[in-house]
Amino acid sequence: MRSGRSAMHLSFESGAGPDEARSLVLRFLSGDVHVDPYPVLNRIREAGPVWLGDDVVVLSSYAHCAAALRAADRAPAPAGACPVPVPRPHRALDRVLGADATADLAPLVRSLVDDRLDSVAARGRLEVVSDLAHPVPMAVLSRLLGLPAADTQWLHRRVTALGTTFELPVTGAGNPASPAERRWAEAELETYLAEAVRSRRGRADGDDLLSRLARAGEHGERLTDSEAVSAGRFLLASGYETTAALVSACVLALLRAPHEIDALRRDPSRAWRLVEETLRVDPPVQVVERLAGTDLDLCGTRVPRGTVMVLLLAAAHRDPALTPDPDVFAPDGGSPHLAIGADPHHCPGAPLARLIARTVLVRFAQRVAGARFALGSTSYRPSVALRGLRALWVDADGFAARDLPWRPAGAPAPDPRPPAHAAHDAAGRTS
Repeated sequence: MRSGRSAMHLSFESGAGPDEARSLVLRFLSGDVHVDPYPVLNRIREAGPVWLGDDVVVLSSYAHCAAALRAADRAPAPAGACPVPVPRPHRALDRVLGADATADLAPLVRSLVDDRLDSVAARGRLEVVSDLAHPVPMAVLSRLLGLPAADTQWLHRRVTALGTTFELPVTGAGNPASPAERRWAEAELETYLAEAVRSRRGRADGDDLLSRLARAGEHGERLTDSEAVSAGRFLLASGYETTAALVSACVLALLRAPHEIDALRRDPSRAWRLVEETLRVDPPVQVVERLAGTDLDLCGTRVPRGTVMVLLLAAAHRDPALTPDPDVFAPDGGSPHLAIGADPHHCPGAPLARLIARTVLVRFAQRVAGARFALGSTSYRPSVALRGLRALWVDADGFAARDLPWRPAGAPAPDPRPPAHAAHDAAGRTS
């Protein structure tokens, strides 16, 4: 494949003046508008596909992005190119992190959320990111992998610095950590997980995820040590930061629509729709890159084999073709999204992330009385690909006791199934 990075830079440094759409794309990818990227993303989408040089195309409509995800995931890649494979470790994660398996973790997640709210109740104020969004997912992932609770802060620092899942190699958007920091974090995490896997070899009693991965792989075939390490690393690197970002974005959405707090308190099953709508209007993963493994025709746009497709998912989700008011947070609208990708490259940890986000929303609504923004504005991390809050302070009139029932008397029974459009999105369908 020709160098997308070289072609893109040549396009803007050769003296040929970029049009407004290219300028807007560069503004977005540079992080210049990361605090509120949506007005710029809407203007990019209105302009249609934007070419950066000869072999990089930026797609931003829902139809284009959905078609590109399906085509790139299923087509063969050019020789010597960088395809998007589905390695055995990731398929193993799909099997052990399905909706049924994740449902078994619900009591653990509920207990962890209540523990965190108990820890700040006396303070009368909650910082959502550090008090909930980071510690709950890390505690869940550590328990799931069978890692010591005492190691969670150590893991947090390294996984946060790693962040390679969200670094986009062609456009350069992604993790703000330096290359040296990422190399350090990767080496430390690889050594740590390798030792954890080795300690589980030959043991038949361990029920944690690493033990199960160490014992068997696809169709009973045992994964190698490196494959088991890869699965653990992938779950931490791709699941921790995205889940933390989703949790904080969900609480932010709730604070901006306070009537939803009362509705959620009366009907906890409403958390499903609140989470899905947050994934649509304010998704943690804003942009991804895919490779055209063959010549493609995407909704009338010809994309030659070897082209890097930059998919602005955050723009696609607000496409007016989906709903009359795409910028409005409307949990009952049922608008689709592509926040977890498309088969076969959906996120294997999506059921767990959704469970954690739903649980936090329900307990926040039930236990945090009079929740409101504290003084100061919300601030975001500088990453373009992964949108996440730095901090979100919330003042409260008080915190209800943890023995408050999760399901109020008369509330509808919880529905374990996602809204219909979420199932469609997981399969990569557009309707």
